[in-house]
Amino acid sequence: MISAIERLRPTRGFTELFVTLSLALLLIWFGLMNISGASGGIVERWIKGHMFLSGLLPHKTYIMWGIGGLQALSGLLIALHSVPDNIKRLAYMFTALYSLGALSLMLTNPVWIDSLGGFPAIGAGQGIIKYLTLLGLAMWRLGSRHAETVMLVGLIVVLAWIGGMKFTSPEADGVDPLLKTSPVFNWWLTAYFTKQGASNVIGVIELITVALLTGYWWNKRLFTLGLFLCAVTFITTLSFMVSFAPTWHSTMGGFPYLSSSGHFLLKDLALLAATFVLASRR
Repeated sequence: MISAIERLRPTRGFTELFVTLSLALLLIWFGLMNISGASGGIVERWIKGHMFLSGLLPHKTYIMWGIGGLQALSGLLIALHSVPDNIKRLAYMFTALYSLGALSLMLTNPVWIDSLGGFPAIGAGQGIIKYLTLLGLAMWRLGSRHAETVMLVGLIVVLAWIGGMKFTSPEADGVDPLLKTSPVFNWWLTAYFTKQGASNVIGVIELITVALLTGYWWNKRLFTLGLFLCAVTFITTLSFMVSFAPTWHSTMGGFPYLSSSGHFLLKDLALLAATFVLASRR
């Protein structure tokens, strides 16, 4: 089985192209969501709940325009082949700084589930921790020798933390609509398991994937299998953007306007790109 998976290993050229297009798409899409106002609810929630920046709430629109403009511009600089490398580096630096800023929200905002006793029961922070992997991708494009470690730790943190949360009732409530509308899961997982049982199955798969990813330090064959499960996981979650209607902002006419759920799901494109980077290592 491992030999068959090895043959699916992405080439360096494919990986670099996928990372470039993924980062460009994420930055441009998120930037346009800020500029259009579709991200207004998300930005307002983070500013209002911030222990230091809540006073900036009246200026929310200008903040969205500013951040959105920088995101979209950075995405365009990354995407355009004609842009000099030294200019592209500025875009990757912005991506790294933006990711660090997003990660800082874990320390300044209410990101825990109070009904489960707070930390470590992560709620709104689930989307934030994905920025650790995005940071690793930006570092990789900047040539940092620590980039792959950051990406791997990012994948492990996301899958372990969110996978562990799958065994809780609030997380089961959240994942249930996704499973019921997905052609990948609705014919077997939600048909033969209870809501909590189905969530538990997903959690077990994610935690097994985490265990296999630790093979990076002790068993490369198991690590390869872990990366394969990562790719399957993130491709599947990205498919929810097609099957789960609330991915799109209904009050703004739906596609291409992302809801908070859409923002959360689309970030898995960065996690998939990081998986390809790690898998392309020889």
